[in-house]
Amino acid sequence: MKCAAVLLAVALAGCSAIQERSALDSEELLAEAGFRREPLTEPGLPERQLVESAGAYKFADAKFCACVYVGGANEYAALQRLRAERMAEREWIMSRGSVHGAAVDRTAWSAWKPEGLDLMPAPVAGR
Repeated sequence: MKCAAVLLAVALAGCSAIQERSALDSEELLAEAGFRREPLTEPGLPERQLVESAGAYKFADAKFCACVYVGGANEYAALQRLRAERMAEREWIMSRGSVHGAAVDRTAWSAWKPEGLDLMPAPVAGR
């Protein structure tokens, strides 16, 4: 029983580390695009999901940084350009077939397509 509890704790820690890395990938890309990191004070924003409301683009992360990344049209355009560049780089790598004789995992996205950066409409208050 003690062994099972240890294995469960290790598995949960691994999942948390993967989620944190994914959040960092998204946040690094947002910062590179010029989004500002601000304290999270606006309730109701979806967790780690880019939303647009009244010309402002927001990405809230209450769990890892207790912050929100905020940008306008210029920052959103830069984000789209950076994402397109990463996707093109991924496709170039995938087109090369294998790495050191091992097959390339075509399901791997990680830093090429961080989570939550597909734009969603902002939630409407009171719904």
